[in-house]
Amino acid sequence: MPRIACLLVPDLAVAAACRADPKLIGIPLALSEGTGPHARVVAASPAARARGVQPGRHSIAQARVLAADLVVRPRDPAVERSALQALAQVAASLASRIEPTADGAVFLDAEGATHLVASEAGLATALVARAARVGLAARAGIGASMTVARLAAARATDGTLVVPARTECGFMAPLPLTCLVPPADLAATLERWGVRRLGDLARLPIAEVAARLGPAGAMLVRAARGEDERPLAPASLAGLVEEMISLEYPLDTLEPLLFVLRGMLERALARLGLEGIGCARLGLTLGLDDRRRDERTLALAAPTRDVRTILTCLRVDLEARPPRAAIERVALTALPERVRAAQLGLFQPPGPAPERLATTLARLAALCGRERVGTPAVVDSHRPGVAAVAPFVLPGASGPPEQLAVQSGCRLVVRALRPPRPVEVFCDRDRPDFLRGHGLGGRVVAVAGPWRLVGEWWSEAPLARDYYDLELSDGGLYRCYREQAAGRWFVDGVYD
Repeated sequence: MPRIACLLVPDLAVAAACRADPKLIGIPLALSEGTGPHARVVAASPAARARGVQPGRHSIAQARVLAADLVVRPRDPAVERSALQALAQVAASLASRIEPTADGAVFLDAEGATHLVASEAGLATALVARAARVGLAARAGIGASMTVARLAAARATDGTLVVPARTECGFMAPLPLTCLVPPADLAATLERWGVRRLGDLARLPIAEVAARLGPAGAMLVRAARGEDERPLAPASLAGLVEEMISLEYPLDTLEPLLFVLRGMLERALARLGLEGIGCARLGLTLGLDDRRRDERTLALAAPTRDVRTILTCLRVDLEARPPRAAIERVALTALPERVRAAQLGLFQPPGPAPERLATTLARLAALCGRERVGTPAVVDSHRPGVAAVAPFVLPGASGPPEQLAVQSGCRLVVRALRPPRPVEVFCDRDRPDFLRGHGLGGRVVAVAGPWRLVGEWWSEAPLARDYYDLELSDGGLYRCYREQAAGRWFVDGVYD
């Protein structure tokens, strides 16, 4: 017999609003569809319901009469979508087969999580605890079908409820018929029949009910018996973690935007922490009040879950390229990646912490430009001195450290001069005899060369140089070259 678990948030709209703004927890809150005093209330918190506010029946003006301290917020589908994705990610952290629904419930195969928890009660407790980590007050129920699991989650007064196998009928029999939310006409007909509880409905023959009430009546009888119309349909989750929010009013300064981004980052990183992974790249999409979008990508030096580090990188990027207009909507996308653990070597100095390295690279990119910060890369060219910059990637920490080869003897190191310095060279029978330039000069006491370099002859600026190593009377050893086309001399490097 299959075992299905249900992770349920009783009122997803209110829970999502409280998740986005924790200050709304515990106060009378009403969510409206639109603005204005005549907009209808579509959701209300338990504190508002206790004052008499009923969603779907009262307008904002009527609700304020019932509760003078009522807080009214417009319903935000983006925030609800983020909360539902977080709930699905909680279930996916413990089971491989999950099915999220649009009304704040996620079903999962409880049999697939037996290797992670000791019992079904432990699974339900772990689901509720992990949902609390991402800011959602959820309930968990486990039963033999999706119908039983959902009813168990709805009836879990202490947060969790497990219906043991072969006791489903006894659990569902005393429940009222309204638990299945039947259509109004079917509910009225069953009321005339004297059917008020699920046990009364489950005892009716399906064929007779179907003949009088149609397929909807037969489906209702099966649900009262704890039977599902279909099996669990697993859904695959996207690899990205998204957090979205619509602002109450446009933001045109940086500090309020960073306050909003901090909360979104904390929620996104809490979701990443469910599986012990970090954020490798961050995408930020800003919806502006002029109907344009500001999209930017922030690549981190190493995967991390440190909020301060990522927020500092975002601040530097926003200060370097401020948005062109006020901001109305914010969408944050985090690319997950495993956090790499590094093993320190006995003969290698410790490197910088990934968080500090990411912050330093972001600040350098803001000061110098992104195209000037990175790792030196080889360019497919024959021209000396040509270089490029590639994005910096932290080297992998797996495997033993590379062994440095032991070098014997003395080796010279050339310090390249960029750009090369023009000098004046006097020759005797095509042999450099005296060199004079800015900051250096003297008689040539030793010459090595020339070494001719020819390249890119097919382009508009061909390369043809004769390279020399010159030792001067002042003790300096220089690398120089002469351009064949113009006959000019340059100092290209100094040997140390």
